[in-house]
Amino acid sequence: MEKKYQTKVTRSLSEPVKISSSLTGNADADRDYREVRDNLKRVIIQSEDAIQGVLQVAQETQSSRAYEVAAQLIQATLEANNKLMHLHKQLKDIKRDDPVKTGGSVTTTNNNIFVGNTAELSRFLRARKDLETATKELPPGDIIDAS
Repeated sequence: MEKKYQTKVTRSLSEPVKISSSLTGNADADRDYREVRDNLKRVIIQSEDAIQGVLQVAQETQSSRAYEVAAQLIQATLEANNKLMHLHKQLKDIKRDDPVKTGGSVTTTNNNIFVGNTAELSRFLRARKDLETATKELPPGDIIDAS
């Protein structure tokens, strides 16, 4: 005589989420992140509940197929956990302050031209060298007498 097993799901599924189309932006990225994160967490919780039920059935019946299903559910739960962690990394990469990604401008100067005579150039370079020397850190323990 074959036993029939019923498993109860202790957590209910949430109602479907209405998706509105809009231009992509930071608010959309945050909302999408929260939605995907919630979905992954829900899948993980439901998988854990399903694993408990399948393991109970597998222990009672000693069925190799039930153990195989339990192993597949465990693998799926681990993959969902990895996806959740990967999602955090992706959000961090999206939010990184990269001027190219945020629409800012990046200025690169490849060639400079000095317009003036050599005396002006020498004064400029000497003043720059004096400024660099004055702003260098003093070695520890050195005291400057300001009097």
